[in-house]
Amino acid sequence: MRLSSLLKRRRKTKRTPPPPEAPRVSRSAVARALRHSAVASSYRSAAELGMRIATALSTIETAVLAIDAVNDHLREGANLVAGAAKSDNLGRRALLAGRYDDVRAEIDAAVGSAAHNRINLINGCLIGGQHATFDIPLDYEGRSGIAIAVVNLTTGEGGLALSPPRSAFAEDAEIATILGEIDAAQSRIAEVSMRFSDHAALIADRLGRLQELAGAKPIESHLPTGADTLLHGTSNDAQPLDLDILETVEPLGEK
Repeated sequence: MRLSSLLKRRRKTKRTPPPPEAPRVSRSAVARALRHSAVASSYRSAAELGMRIATALSTIETAVLAIDAVNDHLREGANLVAGAAKSDNLGRRALLAGRYDDVRAEIDAAVGSAAHNRINLINGCLIGGQHATFDIPLDYEGRSGIAIAVVNLTTGEGGLALSPPRSAFAEDAEIATILGEIDAAQSRIAEVSMRFSDHAALIADRLGRLQELAGAKPIESHLPTGADTLLHGTSNDAQPLDLDILETVEPLGEK
C-alpha cells in the first residue's frame, strides 16, 4: 500500500466529530419570553403615562381646591353685604364695605395662587401664552384625551365681575347690585366646580386602570398637589369681620 493511501486513511479516522446540536427552543418557551418582555414593557409604559396623568390630575385638584376657597370668600362677602343691607348705621356699613373689599382681594389672591406645574386653570390666562385649553392624553398614542378650558374666576369684568363698594355701602342701590353680582358669581363657581370635578373623576378612573397595569410600581405625580397651601397662605390670613362687634359702632360724624 502506498504511503499516500495510508495518510489519507489516517486523516479519515481522525476527523473531528460534528458538534452536538443545540437543544431546540419550543414555541411555548418563545411565546412565554415574548409575553414576559411585553408585560415588562407594558408596566413601564403604564407607569410613565400614569405619572403624566397623575400630574395633570394634581393640576386640576389645585384648581378645584382654589375654587372652594373662592366659594368660601363669596359666602363671607354675601354675609357682609346682607349685614349692610340690614343696617342704617353708615359707620357700620363703611366697615363692612372695607372688609368686603378685602374679600375681593383675597379672591384674586386665591385664584392667582392656583398654579400647578406652571399651569393655572382659573385665572383666565392662556397656558404658556398660547393655549386656551389644558389637553390631557389618556392613552399612549394621544388618540384619546380630555381638553379642559381655562376659565376666569378673578373679580374683574372678564371674570366674576364683583364691583368694589364705591359708596362704602352708603347707597342701598349699590348694596342690591353687589348682592346680585355675588349671587351670579356663586352660580358660576358652582358650574365650574362641577365641571372640573367631573373631569377629575374621569381622569382618576383612568389612573386607577393604569395602576393595575403598572403592578407594584406606584404611580404618583412628579409634582405634589399645591392646592393645600392656598388654605394657609398669606392671602387667607385675614380674619372675617365680626358682625356682632360692629353693632356698637356709631354713625360717622356722631359722638
